[in-house]
Amino acid sequence: MTSCLICRSAQVERVLDLGRQPVSSHFGTRSDAAAKRHPLALAACRDCGVVQLTQPVPHADLVPPFDWITYREPETHLDRVLDCALALDGLHRGASIVGLSFKDATTLERFRKNGFTHVRSIDAQAELGARKADAGVESIQALFTPQRAREIAEAHGPADLVIARHILEHAERPHDFMAALGTLLAPGGHLVIEVPDCRANLERQDYTMIWEEHVLYFTPETLPQALAAAACVPLAVEVHPFPFEDVIVLYARKDAAGRYGPDPQTVSRNARLAAAYGAAFPDWTARYRALFDKFTANGRRLAAYGAGHLTTAFVNFHGLADYFACVIDDTPQKQGLFLPGCNLPIAPRGRLLDGDIGHCLFGLAPQIEDKVIANNAEFVARGGQFHSMFADSPRSIRGLISS
Repeated sequence: MTSCLICRSAQVERVLDLGRQPVSSHFGTRSDAAAKRHPLALAACRDCGVVQLTQPVPHADLVPPFDWITYREPETHLDRVLDCALALDGLHRGASIVGLSFKDATTLERFRKNGFTHVRSIDAQAELGARKADAGVESIQALFTPQRAREIAEAHGPADLVIARHILEHAERPHDFMAALGTLLAPGGHLVIEVPDCRANLERQDYTMIWEEHVLYFTPETLPQALAAAACVPLAVEVHPFPFEDVIVLYARKDAAGRYGPDPQTVSRNARLAAAYGAAFPDWTARYRALFDKFTANGRRLAAYGAGHLTTAFVNFHGLADYFACVIDDTPQKQGLFLPGCNLPIAPRGRLLDGDIGHCLFGLAPQIEDKVIANNAEFVARGGQFHSMFADSPRSIRGLISS
């Protein structure tokens, strides 16, 4: 890395190097599958404070090899987002509203139901040159360039409002991506950007936050730094609370004459937070191994529940695969596959009853833990215990470590 991906400053400091890691959606089909690996390291910019990957994984290597893989984003806050957007100055029922990806579909539908008549989503295949109409955000972020945005604006007219939910954090060239957003916007037009809020996980030192598909790790203070490339100024930032990871929504206006600079104290605070996050990693790895030594002292092994990128991160980053017998997952298509990198077999929940597993660690959202436990009552009745690998869960293994 030679410069910051957001502000292009050379003052970028690496805070954590996780070595070469697999793409978590590239499940193996054999127990001896050799996953393609990419360097994965985290850095913080001392000029804008944004935490970022030192080397984004090329988008072509992130495309899932299975068409059944989908990602869902939280949506219970979208009525509030609509209310805030409706209050933006000059936004009227005839305004041109554009969504960037399929993740914006339910927001666009809210505008239609409120009487807006010029609402559309960019056609990834026809307008961006994607290979298929349902291209994922890993492809859209790379294909949405200033030139493409200019062509779209010329064909349909510039947009009065652009919505971009959960795509900026994926951008491997975020400066160009933001410039494209600005190109698509009409003068005085508005931008609504939504990204995960990484502040709490940085503070909790939860390393499952790091995902090869996420290039940028914003906090409410650092997200506005991305606006300069789009010639936009921030109007408001809201944080919506969710389990594991809150959501930041940024409202901005295109204003080529406007200026927005980072607060030096905020930048310094974020840089220190990122440095502490990286420095604590070896200690947390040692603590996990010490706890799992106790869990497996009786000869029984562990299982993880949820064969997604969070479990992949926890097991591979900390080098914990030797403690696990398998990964449990209720998705039929995942049965018989293997977790990338560590090649742990993915099995149905009945595997918990084979007698060799004493503890099972959740790698899924804390809000569904109770439901999963209820579906695995026999495992609990036989003495099996559920925990969570996430610091934010009430069943977190962190509680066992600190005690």
